[in-house]
Amino acid sequence: MSKLPFKVVAVDMDGTFMRNDQTFDHQRFNRILNQLRADGAHFIVSSGRPYTRLREDFAGFLTRIDMIADNGSLLLKDNEIISSHLLTYQTTVDLIKFVQKHYPESSVIVTGVYHSYTTIDASPDFKKKMSFYYPESIEVNDLLAAVTPDDQITKITLSYRKDFSAELEKEFNKHHTEKIHCTSSGFGLLDIVPYSVNKGSALQYFLRYFDAKPSELIAFGDGMNDKEMLELAGYSYAMENAEPALKKIAKYEAPSNNTDGVLEVLDSYLNK
Repeated sequence: MSKLPFKVVAVDMDGTFMRNDQTFDHQRFNRILNQLRADGAHFIVSSGRPYTRLREDFAGFLTRIDMIADNGSLLLKDNEIISSHLLTYQTTVDLIKFVQKHYPESSVIVTGVYHSYTTIDASPDFKKKMSFYYPESIEVNDLLAAVTPDDQITKITLSYRKDFSAELEKEFNKHHTEKIHCTSSGFGLLDIVPYSVNKGSALQYFLRYFDAKPSELIAFGDGMNDKEMLELAGYSYAMENAEPALKKIAKYEAPSNNTDGVLEVLDSYLNK
């Protein structure tokens, strides 16, 4: 077996590591993870999912992986938060008002470190989808009344029919001192996080922590919230099912998420 050309592995979840039925091959992943660790490589889950969901997804693996949650707002090592980037209470309030005024057709969920809020009148489809990702979410009549300064808000997620993330970011930042970053996470959802927060900047933190270079990073993604992560990585893979724009950024293509493309590629490196 030849030496691995990378020290750090980073994988998106939806449309990348997870199959569409929200499963992955635990036995195969366990073997690959043990092989990676034996070779001194680190495995990072890099997702828009909240960390409460990721902890459930990777129960049994938590002491052997690291996590980037909420598109870069929370970083976890050894199942503990080591870095967080939060929206201030005032910016959270201003964002809720801005969305309610300019995008009233959107359903909204406001994500805190330990629980999240959505509205009773959010669309049934949105609430059904969010119930999986945010099982601890609380339905309220009024988001502005529910959110408090103690909630530690990491992200606000909106539904959309047409992606307006660039427009929202530009217009909000034009009139506010505290800037935000807005990105589509695919599947008709967009995420609002603190400015300069993304998967790429989160991975740079981990690379410094592990004394690794971007050229020693292999990353897998399928959507445009993976853009900065793939631009950073020396070995960048877009999934076969990825958005066309992301395929133009990636150096390589991995098989579909539904055929365990990430594990297939990692196995190919481990078995060389």
